[in-house]
Amino acid sequence: MEEVEKKSFFKSVKNWIYIIVVLSVCSAGAYYFWYETSKYVYTKDAQIEAFSVDISPDILARVMTLEVDEGDFVQEGQLISQLQDDILLSKRVESEANIRKLKESIRFQEARFEKIQNDFFRAEQGIIDHVISAQEFDHKQKDFKMAEAELKFAIANLEHAIKQLEVINTKLTHTVITAPMDGMIAKRWILSGDVMRPGQTMFTMYDLSEVWALARLDETKIAGVRVGDIVKIHVDAYPGYEFEGRVFVIKGAAASNFSLIPQDNATGNYTKVSQRIPIKITIDRPPNFPKDEPLYLLPGMSVEVKIYTKK
Repeated sequence: MEEVEKKSFFKSVKNWIYIIVVLSVCSAGAYYFWYETSKYVYTKDAQIEAFSVDISPDILARVMTLEVDEGDFVQEGQLISQLQDDILLSKRVESEANIRKLKESIRFQEARFEKIQNDFFRAEQGIIDHVISAQEFDHKQKDFKMAEAELKFAIANLEHAIKQLEVINTKLTHTVITAPMDGMIAKRWILSGDVMRPGQTMFTMYDLSEVWALARLDETKIAGVRVGDIVKIHVDAYPGYEFEGRVFVIKGAAASNFSLIPQDNATGNYTKVSQRIPIKITIDRPPNFPKDEPLYLLPGMSVEVKIYTKK
C-alpha cells in the first residue's frame, strides 16, 4: 500500500515538474516574442513606389507615329511620338510668303514716304517764300502725315507676321513628343491615328533610378516612429534576400485625406475607423545580391516592413 502511494506521489511530482517546465518555456517564449516585437513596428500594407510622369501633348493633333512601347527604357530628350505637322508646315510656308510680301510693301512705302517728305519740306520753304498757297501747303502736310502713318502700319504688319511665324514654329516643336526624363514606359494609352487633345495622356513612365517603399502604418503604431529609423524590408519577389532602408518621410496627413471621396461625418452617422499614415522608406540593394543580376524593384510590387523604433 505504501509502495503504491509512493509511486503515485512521484508520478504527481513528475507531472508538476513537466507542467512547470512547459509553463516556463512558454513564458520565456512569450517574453522573448514580446521583447523582440517591442523593438519594431510591422506592417504588410506596403508597396514599392517611384516618381511617375504622364506624357501628354500641348496641342490638338493626330498621332502619326509611336516610337516606343510598354516596357521600353528611354532617355531624357528621346523621341517617343510624332504628331501630325503638315497643316502647321503649310501655315509656315504661307506665313513666310506673307512676310516677304510685307517686306516688299515696306520698301515701296519707304520710297513713297521719302518722296512725299521731300515734297513737304519744299512746301514748308514755299509757304515761307509765299510761292505756294496755304491750301496747297495744307495738302502737302496731310499727305506727309498719311504717308508716315501708312509706313508705320506696314512695319507693324510685318512685326505681327513675324510673331505669327514664331508661334507656328513653336507649335511645330510641340508636334515632336520627347521623354521628359530617363525611365521606363509603363503604360501606353493610345494608338497611331488617335487624335490627341491638349493634356490627354499618351504614356505613363516611371523613373526607376530611385524607388522607395510606401508603408501605411496604423495610427496607433506611429508614435514611436522617427525619420532615420532603420527598416528591414521583405520583397515578395525576392524571398531569399533581406533588404534594408531608412524612414525618410512621415507624411503630414492620413491616407484617407487623399482619397477621391474623403469620409464625411457631417450626417452624424459616424463609425470610428483606424486611419493609416503613409511612411516613405528608402530601399538599399542587399550586399549578398549578385552584382551581375538585374534587380527589378517595380512600382506596385508588394513588400513587408519592420521599422525598428528607438523607443
